[in-house]
Amino acid sequence: MSHRRLMATAAVLAAGVALIPGPARAADSPRALNGSAATGGSAPVGAGNPAFRTFSSPASKAVPAQRAALPGQGELKPRNTTAGRTVFVDTYCYRTDGDGTEANPYCDLQKAVDAAVAGDTIEIGGAPGSIVEDTTVVRTSGISLVGVGSSAWLFPHSGNAGKPALVLDGVSNVTVSNLMLQTSNGGTAVEIKNSSDITLDSSYVAANGGGTSVAIDGSSRDVTVSRTYLHTGNWSATGSGVSVAEGAKSITLAGDILAATGIRATGVAGLNVANNTVQRGCTPALAVDGASTGVFVENNLFEDANAVTDAAMGGHKAACLAGGKGWAPDVTVSAESAPGTTADYNAFYIDGANATAPYGWSGTTYGTLDEFRAGVAGQGGHDLVDPKKPNEHEIRFFSIAKVDYLLQNGSASIGTANPAAPGRPSSDFFGATPFNSRGAAQPTNPGLSLGLTAEQISGHAVRLTVDSKSAGPEGRLDVYWGDGRGDHVGTPVDGTYPVTHTYEKIGSYTVEAHLRDSKGNTLVNTLAVVTAGSDYTAYGPTRVLDTREGVGASRRKVGPFGTVHLKVGGNEGIPQDATAVVMNLTVTSPTAPGFITAYPYGGGRPTTSNVNYVAGQTVPNLAVVPVGSDGYVELYNGSNGTVDLVADIAGYFTRTAAGGYTPTAPTRLVDTRSGFGVDPGKLSGSRSFEVRISGTATSDGYVPYSGVSAVALNVTVTGATAGGFLTAYPSGRPTPPVASNLNYAAGQTIANAVVVPVGPDGKIRIYNGSPGATDVVVDVVGYYSTSSTGTYLPVQPQRLLDTRARQTPLDRGGYVYLPLSTGDPGITAYTLNATVTRTTGSGYLTVSPDPNSIDAYRAGRQVWPAKPLVSTLNWERGQTVPNMVQAAAGANGIVDLWNSGTGTTDLVVDISGYYDKG
Repeated sequence: MSHRRLMATAAVLAAGVALIPGPARAADSPRALNGSAATGGSAPVGAGNPAFRTFSSPASKAVPAQRAALPGQGELKPRNTTAGRTVFVDTYCYRTDGDGTEANPYCDLQKAVDAAVAGDTIEIGGAPGSIVEDTTVVRTSGISLVGVGSSAWLFPHSGNAGKPALVLDGVSNVTVSNLMLQTSNGGTAVEIKNSSDITLDSSYVAANGGGTSVAIDGSSRDVTVSRTYLHTGNWSATGSGVSVAEGAKSITLAGDILAATGIRATGVAGLNVANNTVQRGCTPALAVDGASTGVFVENNLFEDANAVTDAAMGGHKAACLAGGKGWAPDVTVSAESAPGTTADYNAFYIDGANATAPYGWSGTTYGTLDEFRAGVAGQGGHDLVDPKKPNEHEIRFFSIAKVDYLLQNGSASIGTANPAAPGRPSSDFFGATPFNSRGAAQPTNPGLSLGLTAEQISGHAVRLTVDSKSAGPEGRLDVYWGDGRGDHVGTPVDGTYPVTHTYEKIGSYTVEAHLRDSKGNTLVNTLAVVTAGSDYTAYGPTRVLDTREGVGASRRKVGPFGTVHLKVGGNEGIPQDATAVVMNLTVTSPTAPGFITAYPYGGGRPTTSNVNYVAGQTVPNLAVVPVGSDGYVELYNGSNGTVDLVADIAGYFTRTAAGGYTPTAPTRLVDTRSGFGVDPGKLSGSRSFEVRISGTATSDGYVPYSGVSAVALNVTVTGATAGGFLTAYPSGRPTPPVASNLNYAAGQTIANAVVVPVGPDGKIRIYNGSPGATDVVVDVVGYYSTSSTGTYLPVQPQRLLDTRARQTPLDRGGYVYLPLSTGDPGITAYTLNATVTRTTGSGYLTVSPDPNSIDAYRAGRQVWPAKPLVSTLNWERGQTVPNMVQAAAGANGIVDLWNSGTGTTDLVVDISGYYDKG
């Protein structure tokens, strides 16, 4: 799929003549007019295309992946292999309930835990930063809690700040793996109370604010915390990575990585501390207190904190001493615990000015390993100082801080672990084997590299380019798109791999790529992407500007060549991140001829117009206006006179799935002159009539019976007996809103595009705000619904066609064709502003999709298009009249604009955006 390009070229033919379309008449002297000739040549609308965004995550952002967080071979997620049932949970959903099936998972983990029985596995999915309401408490034994992917996140809501993410209370034989468990305000993230046979594995446990990551109480036994990242956000005197209370029995801490914190165990009977990497703070990396027995401390890597990696955590030596917090030895063992403790095969990284003593044993501090071995018989015989500082890296995406854990080539810790150390894990922190090094992580493939770049290529689609290195001939590359779907890309060699994905719904997604080498070492890189398209939300109509009343701006006319700086995003309930708004602009009481240009704040003013007027005229026109990044739009008065401006918002677009647009063949719904669709006769002043939208037949189908939020119309007034206005609004309102869609004078025929929310009964109402009666004609051109996939892409407004440029007006009965997106079936419609000027007779303009292909036009084989019996705008001799049109692309991406008038007219066409279902 290539970048979408709207093409602007043109041509012609003809149809009948009438003020408001009636029966078709024979064409009168048609002549072909090519739009490209009228504009001076064929050219892509490059400057008017949406600014498709690019997203990137360089290889430096990729992190080694824990095997538990990875899907199985060819699967999107791991599968339960136990005999019990699987209960599904999605912590990122917003339903009030579910039944625990994969199709309808629980949104509340507590409900799943309460419903589980022994033997069940609870699979927990989530998203970065998922918030849960409160602490999850497990009181059912024999179950497993398994996170799916790398972001199964439990973080109590801010109203429960400081509470644990997870509590195991009085249970046995419970496994918790691959979860991200977090608390704040110095609280404890995981509490294990009066429980036995507990395993916490391959997880991420954060106690932000200097709390405790995992607390094991004194009545618990046979607890293993393995291959888990434990940190406290910043160092504090009261916090710990793991805290084991007096009385606990048979505790194993193996293959863990700890940052800004350490391990504190008091009076434990049986404690294995093996193959951990601890980047300590002011207090010890490991403190064994009380009368602990059966303690083995082997194969660990204890690191001095340093001012580079640990500056934000505040636990390096200078910060500790400056704050009077001391600088304790790496390992301290109380006199009561010393007889029952064995320490050996540990490695110490000493960071220059941040150096500390390796051991404090029975109250004596030993400044070097030689001093320790000499002072304490039988201890530390295989301990060593590792001169190579491990490389820093994140553990998982969205983690609080980086940690020094990746062993460099030449590190003394590599390959020197004691294979018989009590509690030693069979694989390293990431699940890699063989594992024969000290610390938590075995060095893997240093050349393995994974970088990501993604670009928007349409409303729904992105193209991801993966840059991979050193995976080897048996490597594997998989991409997971964040919407439950994934692609196995293949066996990569060094190079780049483009992969395209189309999202069913627009929005923000986290793409995750996994690059695995032949030994199973895996890098993961993630990339946050946003689809380019925007969905429509019906709104109002609501008045946001009236310079006559001081609404939205000062109570004064807009000055000559002046600009109104209008806040729309973040105003009147419109989201701050709105990408565009549907705005009805009305000019009134101008003192000189001119035009209004609407455009997003922060961009240059385009050479286009939305409303054209003469002195003393009241003119409305609908516009779809892109919104600037700060929520403002600009309304420019292109006149040397003053003018009052009124703006009513009918809806807005955001990059959140809400409802797309479906164009229809222009179809008449109402004509009061003939009684079509309504009782015959003019609409009386201060009265309204009802129009059914849902289920209505169109020339090419029908509007759905349900799910329709708004409808796009063209509304025409003719034969008015007095001046006034029309307001279209959703049925169900007791009174019309303070807004207008169409303003007119007595006897005037005038049309305006309208987008109006549809009432809950599928209907709208048209209100005549005039003391006199008038005829009303209503044509449908499209609708917005939950089943529609056409998302909107606003573009910098750009002029596509101006027949004045080559002095080639559009003939009486002629049409001009605009090939805008030929060859791209994803584009379904365009938002155009059409203006007629230099009119030599009266008439109306009709816009419709062309049935011919561009190749047929080029070869001269085109067939005569059929002009529909609808109108887009109406004029009298000598008038300049604009109107917005949401023009359907049809099957060929070509739009026809017909001059159904008694004379020639010049035609100006501007584009402000398009709808894309691809």
